[in-house]
Amino acid sequence: MLNERQEKIIMLLKDNKKWMIGKEFSEFLNVSDRTIRSDIAYINLYYEDILIESNVRNGYHLNEELSSNLNIHSENIIPQTSFQRCFYIIHELLLKKNELNLISVKDIVFVSDSSMENDLKEIKKILEPYPTLKLVRHKNYISLEGNEENKRELYANLLMKKIKGNYLNLDSLAVLFPNFDLLAVKELLEDIFEKYNYTVREMEFPIIMTYIGVAIERILCHNYIETDGKNENITGSIEFSIAQEFFENVSKKLNIELKKYENTILASILIGKTQADIKDSKDRALLLNYDYSTNQLVSNILEDIYIQFDVDLRKDEDLRGGLCVHIQQLLERKKKNINVSNLYLDELKHKYPFFFDMAIRVGKLIEDKLNITIDENDISFIEQHLGGALERMNSKNKYRVIMMNPNNQALSSMCIKKIESIFHERIEILGFINYFEKKEVLKVKPDLILTTLPLEHDLNILTVQISIFMSLEDKIKIFKALNLLDSNRFKVNFISDFKTMMEPRFFYFDLDLDTPKKVLSFMSDELYNSGSVKKNFKEAVLKREELFPTSFIYSFAIAHPNIAMSKESKISVALLKKPIQWGEFQVKLVLLLSIQEGKQKMLRTFFDWLGNIVSDSKKLSSLMKTTTYNEFINQIIK
Repeated sequence: MLNERQEKIIMLLKDNKKWMIGKEFSEFLNVSDRTIRSDIAYINLYYEDILIESNVRNGYHLNEELSSNLNIHSENIIPQTSFQRCFYIIHELLLKKNELNLISVKDIVFVSDSSMENDLKEIKKILEPYPTLKLVRHKNYISLEGNEENKRELYANLLMKKIKGNYLNLDSLAVLFPNFDLLAVKELLEDIFEKYNYTVREMEFPIIMTYIGVAIERILCHNYIETDGKNENITGSIEFSIAQEFFENVSKKLNIELKKYENTILASILIGKTQADIKDSKDRALLLNYDYSTNQLVSNILEDIYIQFDVDLRKDEDLRGGLCVHIQQLLERKKKNINVSNLYLDELKHKYPFFFDMAIRVGKLIEDKLNITIDENDISFIEQHLGGALERMNSKNKYRVIMMNPNNQALSSMCIKKIESIFHERIEILGFINYFEKKEVLKVKPDLILTTLPLEHDLNILTVQISIFMSLEDKIKIFKALNLLDSNRFKVNFISDFKTMMEPRFFYFDLDLDTPKKVLSFMSDELYNSGSVKKNFKEAVLKREELFPTSFIYSFAIAHPNIAMSKESKISVALLKKPIQWGEFQVKLVLLLSIQEGKQKMLRTFFDWLGNIVSDSKKLSSLMKTTTYNEFINQIIK
């Protein structure tokens, strides 16, 4: 079996999609190169094939084709973390035994008495959102009491968290339900969907199958939902008809007893994941009887984003409509206690932190105004709406392009039309000229010159030669040129801002503190003592951290308050003497942001840099190995 670190090695290679050297793994996982070599050798031995390829010069690379064929999933991992052990115990209680002998469990998961006691406390915390569930202990035996609906909801949520890296692989999902053929059940459901001309969001289908899988496993163990089933809005819906026909067919196929209340629960789940249009969502939302106007709430949200982040999305009608629909569906789900998981949660959270932080702010406004609880999945769906709006806004900042082409006008027009059809969201073609004249070019101030013949000049303007007929190679050339312009635009903005924000007095090497709270308190106090931040800055930083930890798998954390509230914009940096547990990751590098009121755009610039550096494991690894302020700055700006 693999251990947790070996699983993380596979995860890092999957995420990075590039060659990585042993030292990079050492930096991220806080172990020696030798340990990494041993882990990789064991991984290949375990799978009896070269899953992780090695090269003396380049390092290690994941064989993606083999990874896909091997159908890798986390069932092969010895329960090492508290979550893994808690999942194992709950799985045994729900699907195998009514009670467990703790002595036997300790022998299986190889933990001490104290660790087991801590795990039992953690299970009690896991059960808190489920009002009827209770972990009961009698001497050395434990059991799980509570109603069936809460038990299924608990296990489905834990299962989705456990398999979060492989949602879309239904083969892997089917392996987790050995007592029946989940793929055959899937085909049954798809046939009924087709019969009713019914659709759900594609990314939600694996989650629906997870709920169904859990339900069938529990029914096979003779555990049924026991409710009154009286919900006119559900029983009269198309979802109820689908659920009813589905369970009738399943009961015949698997020879299980049918209970009518199962239909109501599945119908509720389908309602929460329907690909509904705006009108349908509004009609459904009217049933909720919420006094507060959704449109007004969205207006307040967009105004708050403008004030807090200096990002004006107030006129984006697509965003306004999307948020209205999302909030209405969110309210309906909360009323019916339906949870929705986002398959892309981890990617959205860790690869687009600026969008995620903005979404946290929006989620808090919704939570406070409507008195509902917003979780990470809800936040990530909001982030998708905001991210789309920000990309639309950015696309308006098009690069100015002129064409140099001495050919006839018909050929020039044809070439321009081809370019515009492909790159219209990123460029604005100002026109074409037959010959280069410095004075004329300077008048239009282009960002890029495209020429069909060789051209040399002394202006600092990127120039790319293409053919008049626009081949695939020409498209690639233009694409690369636009990416270079993006990089240069970002680099100029970032370096000028960064040098003023980071100072040697806020750089700490070998900081010897052992908890996130201690680290952030120290760094915040130093900023306050310098006069850079207000007195309530530390409280705001710690409060933001309580919402969702700001740590990343790459061994660093980016801490900050929810809003710009500093006297000066500064970045405090700490390289810790020893890695510490920060949320679900071990962290060695901590960056604390303090953004001045009125300078919120710096926050976006910083997170853009973060997105770039996370995608470059070599640069990130070099950054984490620095020992002085000057080394750190040089790694940042090079």
